Amino acid sequence: MSFELPDLDTRNSAVLQAELIRRIPQFTRLWTDYNESDPGITLLQLLCWLGESLLYQTNAIPIQTQQNFLREVLGLAFTSNTTDYSKAADKNYDFAFQSLRAVLGQVEAGTPLNRAQLQHAVLNYLATPYLALSCDDVQTLALETNQMIAAQQAKAGNPTPEPLLVKRADAQVSDEATSVYILSNALWAYQLPAYPNTNVPDAQGGLQRVLLLQKPSGSAAQAAAQAQSQLLSQVNTYLAPRVLLGSRVNVAPAQLTEINLSVAVRCPPYAVLSVVLDALLASLFAYFKPDTWTYDQPPLLENLSLLIERVPGVSALEDIELSYAPTAQLPTYAQLGVNFLIADLPSGPPAMLYRGLPQLRSLEIYARSAS
Repeated sequence: MSFELPDLDTRNSAVLQAELIRRIPQFTRLWTDYNESDPGITLLQLLCWLGESLLYQTNAIPIQTQQNFLREVLGLAFTSNTTDYSKAADKNYDFAFQSLRAVLGQVEAGTPLNRAQLQHAVLNYLATPYLALSCDDVQTLALETNQMIAAQQAKAGNPTPEPLLVKRADAQVSDEATSVYILSNALWAYQLPAYPNTNVPDAQGGLQRVLLLQKPSGSAAQAAAQAQSQLLSQVNTYLAPRVLLGSRVNVAPAQLTEINLSVAVRCPPYAVLSVVLDALLASLFAYFKPDTWTYDQPPLLENLSLLIERVPGVSALEDIELSYAPTAQLPTYAQLGVNFLIADLPSGPPAMLYRGLPQLRSLEIYARSAS
């Protein structure tokens, strides 16, 4: 975006003279002759003419002034110059600085850039955070790691396999440190088992859909863990020079809570059960995508029920069961003083504990027609 400077050259000498004459009674009641023959009015006309000239000159800021302001922000007179800051910007992948320096290169090359374009470049640079001061800054900088990875790839000739990227970053303040949780763009594999995903009705005339999460195993699991560790290391490398002395930013993988959901619905007699099941499967799968999910916000049965009942072809929600268990975080458990065995817990259903983002583990949907 760019900011619009006020247009000062909007009043001529006649408008200025009329405004000033209207203000004369505020200062004296003895001045009653406002005709041009009055010496005071003649002097006022001279001042208004000078005022119109000054407004025109003040409003006509040359483009060279905007270009010089860009140079002042950069701290460089020419792109060929180097300073300690410019060297650090190249070393630490300060892409905002490099982008603004590229604009200066366009100016030196004679590319016609107007005032709005120069303003946009400078404001974009000034609005981009460099230091990890707040949680929003940490999240923005963690996402900028993708640019560093892309630059490293281009320098290395796009090696394979492609490295993971930061899909989302969530920063939270705990004790005296800021923790940023990184979710990568690694794909989650899901499977629709052959049974019971059939279009053959059961004894009650209903159909079922079951979706299961397929986690990698063996060498695939090791490769996934190595890629995740490399991504966290790259985020830490990018954030390290941007953390103030005395501050601490911890980089960790996003906590994932596995979700198990079982739903049973009743449909009107005219509804095609397979179509309703596919619509429910698509809606619930999209609902649990972590892209826009609020971190540490558990799913609510009320919201799920409302979503299910809005799907075309669903006349009633007969049953819904939601359960989840968070990913094991041993350091967190240690801070809480957990030093007992799971076998020591009393019998009964465990309390559900939600952390981080949802990961749909199993989804079971059953639909039947109303008799």
